[in-house]
Amino acid sequence: MSFNDLERGTGSPSSGRKGSYYGSSSVSEDDIRYKNLSKNISQQVFNITSNVANIQRLVSHLGTTKDTPELRTKLHTITERTRELVKETSGNIKQLSHFQSTSGQNRKLEQQKLSKDFQKTLVEFQRVQRLSAEKQREYVDKAKAHNVRNDIYEEDSGVAEEQPLIDDSQRHKLQVLDNEIEYNESLIAEREGEIREIEQGINELNEIFRDLGTLVTEQQSMLDNIESNVTNIAVNVRNATDELTVASRYQKKARKNMISFRLLKEKTI
Repeated sequence: MSFNDLERGTGSPSSGRKGSYYGSSSVSEDDIRYKNLSKNISQQVFNITSNVANIQRLVSHLGTTKDTPELRTKLHTITERTRELVKETSGNIKQLSHFQSTSGQNRKLEQQKLSKDFQKTLVEFQRVQRLSAEKQREYVDKAKAHNVRNDIYEEDSGVAEEQPLIDDSQRHKLQVLDNEIEYNESLIAEREGEIREIEQGINELNEIFRDLGTLVTEQQSMLDNIESNVTNIAVNVRNATDELTVASRYQKKARKNMISFRLLKEKTI
């Protein structure tokens, strides 16, 4: 290949030379693993954000005419799936921090951004879970109050039921009331179980928040150390430059004095 070929850009410096500068890949396995993990975390954060939006929509229907067993099943499923996704993402972010020892400032900044983005989604997830728990408690309180009223009515009617003159219509009403109380009690138990699950999920999120807070603090400390080192290097370079400048001036002055001394000595001779 001639020099003209290189100037025209038609030559191929790496052709036929495996592993040459132009033909070899500068991306290491460590970089590939890091990029794949970062991409995976970004996708997971996006999925959590989408799930939280869906949870918010479903929670808004609790206590309304759209509050059905199917809706609650869907809400439970997507909430559990999001919790698992949160745990996986938290583990991946911790794993990503293991790359810090061999990474530069840009990589640490990226890790810090991913951690903060993840924290933002957790804040929203925690908020909708608390809202869901509040609506569940409202339902439980109303259902319990309704059952208390029914119990009082049933007790009053029970006295009359002992009388032989109670009619079939009254017995039917009492039976319906018994069934309603039993059904409400099963719903109350179910909703209270859901509230306990939500509270457990919120506690798990609090633990993840603490871990992430520690991780972000460590990352910031490392960034501060890097910036401090860079500053120290710059200061040292400036100091060394100043010292060299002073030494150079001293040498020039000494050389000039030596030349003057020699000239004076020669004239004297």
